Parts: sequence; structure tokens; C-alpha cells
Amino acid sequence: MALRFRVLGSGSTGNATLVETNATRILLDAGLGPRILAERLESVGVDPASVDAVFVSHEHGDHAGGAAAFASKWGMRLYGSRGTYAAAGFGAEDIPGYEVVHAGAAVTVGNVTVTAVATPHDAVEPLAFVVSCGSLSLGHVTDVGHLSRGLVEALRRCDALLMESNYDPALLRDGAYPWSLKERILGPYGHLSNGDVARYLRDGLSDSCRTVVLAHLSQKCNHPELARMAAEESLRRRGRTEVRLELTGPEGTDWVDVRASSPNGDRRPGQLRLF
Repeated sequence: MALRFRVLGSGSTGNATLVETNATRILLDAGLGPRILAERLESVGVDPASVDAVFVSHEHGDHAGGAAAFASKWGMRLYGSRGTYAAAGFGAEDIPGYEVVHAGAAVTVGNVTVTAVATPHDAVEPLAFVVSCGSLSLGHVTDVGHLSRGLVEALRRCDALLMESNYDPALLRDGAYPWSLKERILGPYGHLSNGDVARYLRDGLSDSCRTVVLAHLSQKCNHPELARMAAEESLRRRGRTEVRLELTGPEGTDWVDVRASSPNGDRRPGQLRLF
């Protein structure tokens, strides 16, 4: 079965990723306003009402700010942790419904299976997601302070990966943010730097992964070429020049097809070094 995704928004202005198969469409996060999100869906030929579910990673506004209004207008259920439900105030919203997703558990919507993974971030019970259809899997990881052992393990069988590459440490330290915010971003529950991602690509990326999309780049504390150069150098050192590397800006990407690691979708455990 075909599995593909398209980033509709990325960064502090709002995050949303559309994932679709031949029979199912889901959104991962809805941090854009409901009107803007609907317009971006329609601009790529997708009826907003055709979205089957919205999975919310955590309660911060750039990930959850438009979720309740979008779900209410177009009639789909929200999925996320119990902590996200409370912290985002979804209980006070008129939404079609909310399904609690537990870390380590999988839920099925149409012909996709979404497995939730606990993440280290300064939110209440935040999650990453692994979306699978047949033998294909996509890992979706944004807003994490470090790559925990459990998160690395959950991603080891993914054919494609969307991961934040939020900041360059020098640009962050020399930038205009107050020190309290800088410390939060740099901390173990903040965000991933270009160097963090580079080390993961060098030491943790599994042999099955064929596509990497770098997302959630800071417009003030990063530059696309810095993120790209760090990632490309790590992939080159690993001998993984076949990996397709893309970056997403605030308005997203084109469609990205999830490709199997081999014609028969074989998953070899390969060598995995945790760091």
C-alpha cells in the first residue's frame, strides 16, 4: 500500500503534517488556524472534511492551537495523551470527540496504525508518532529536548523520518532571546540542535530509513544551510548517501513518498548505536 506525507506548516508559526494512504487521511498536529489549515489542504486538492482524525503531539499552541476549531468545523475526532487533553483545554471545547492515546500503544484509523511514543519535552505528557500502513512506516518527531533510548528504539524500523532540527547553538547563544528562553531551548526538555540531529543520523539512524525531513527550524536561531550541511556530513560519514534529505520551511513541503528499504519491504535490524 502507498503511504505519503506532506508538511503543511512547520516552526513557531504553526505545525501540521498530512499523512495519507489510498483510503485514509490523518493530520499530525494542527497548530495553524483552522482557516489557514483548510486553505492549505484545499490548495493541494484535499477536502478538509476528508481528514479522518487529528493526532496532537502536545498542548503548545504551535502544535495544538487550531486543533479544536478545525475538528469542530470539519467533524473529526482528536487523538492525544490524557495530559494533552487537560493542558490544551480540549474539555472546554465543542469537539466531536477525543481518544486518549497511551505511550507505547497503537491505535488504528482506517488502514493506518499510529503508535504513540513518549518524548522528553517541557509539556504535559507529550508524544511522538510512528504511522504505519502495511510494511511502510513514518516516524514523526518534533519538540524534543533529547533523543531518549525509547525514542531511538521506536524509530529504528521507520522507512521515513520527520525530525526537528531546531537551532544552531552559536546562533541561539548570540541571539536576542532572553536567557531564560535560551536555557529552556538548550535544556534536556527543550529542542534538538543541528548537532543533536547530526549525531543521531551518524550513530542512530537505522538501515531501513530512506528519507529524512528536517523540520521545525528556528527562523531566528538557525539557517537552512547550517542544518543541511550538518545532516549531509553525518550521512556522508555513515556512508548513507542514498538517503533522501529534505528541509521544510514555515509553509511546508511537497508530497513525500515513503519508500521501503528493499523491494519486499524487508526490515533488517542492522547496527544501532545509542548515544
